[in-house]
Amino acid sequence: MTPRGWVAISLLATLAVQALPAQSLDRARSMAEAQHEIVILLLQKKEYPRAAAEAGKIFSMKWPDDQEPMLLQELLFFADQFLHQGQPALGVQLLENNSKNFKAVRSRISICKEKGYLYKEMNESDKALECFREAQRLERDGS
Repeated sequence: MTPRGWVAISLLATLAVQALPAQSLDRARSMAEAQHEIVILLLQKKEYPRAAAEAGKIFSMKWPDDQEPMLLQELLFFADQFLHQGQPALGVQLLENNSKNFKAVRSRISICKEKGYLYKEMNESDKALECFREAQRLERDGS
């Protein structure tokens, strides 16, 4: 696992301790760690659509609300992985498929910006502009 991945999973697991019973926490931690590794391996094998589908399983798990910052970090990590592997469209798809799990305005702003970067990489300037404008709107309205 990459150092950044270990940090994200460790933080997820540590924060989950605060909100879940010990048995549920151990199970969630184990499942998230294994799922993260599955995604990393699929990325290494260049099985990008499968990696995106498997990554989505982490975000569909039942996590307490206070885990959102760490889940966001994990989502952005995977989107960045898709970007650096020349698969920005799958990064956008991952963000869109999982953004419903994020309620905090800060999280939504970060997701909009990340989508903007991915669209920019795909030379879809109009969509990128929409994303950055939405991030600005959320920033104005959310404060």
